[in-house]
Amino acid sequence: MDKQQRLQEWSARITDFKSSGLTMPAWCQAHGQTIHQLKYWLRKLNEPSSSTSSSSNWLPLAIHNPSAEVSSPSSSLTVRVGLAGIEVHTGFNPELLREIVRVLESSC
Repeated sequence: MDKQQRLQEWSARITDFKSSGLTMPAWCQAHGQTIHQLKYWLRKLNEPSSSTSSSSNWLPLAIHNPSAEVSSPSSSLTVRVGLAGIEVHTGFNPELLREIVRVLESSC
């Protein structure tokens, strides 16, 4: 079996595992695989390939003038997702924050 066939086979196995709802040990026992193999392929298939890691993923960013805002330290909160920090002020848009966190989680 060549590298491409093995990659396709394990991609199908990972899809099956994720949709099965089984724990890793239960899925591995049912399919005759080891947990080490499953973890290896989960990690391998979730890593960005060398061709995509060199490209940039641009995200929209709204710039505002922080000096125009007047706030006390108690009226803001900093939310951290990975290496990114988001300062949230009183009256923020919760749906917008949810979308921003979702984008950051998928790109960090």
